[in-house]
Amino acid sequence: MIVCSCSMISAQDIHDAVSALRTKDPFVVLTPGLIYKTLGKRPSCGSCLPLITKLMVGYDEEGPSSAASLPHRSPFDNTPRAR
Repeated sequence: MIVCSCSMISAQDIHDAVSALRTKDPFVVLTPGLIYKTLGKRPSCGSCLPLITKLMVGYDEEGPSSAASLPHRSPFDNTPRAR
């Protein structure tokens, strides 16, 4: 599916960019601009940005290398509770 007809970006391109970015840095903050930069493209009219954001978040949440799937430990886990 073509997501951005101005820059000819497909849903698969977004998926691949999210996967590559997460592999490189699991804690990178994903933005549509970063997706464009990773793909070597620039947004033109911007009407696709909401859809790119939706796909980006969806692909990020489903991937095994997403930061959400990494174990997270709160700095307060070993702190005694105040009474």
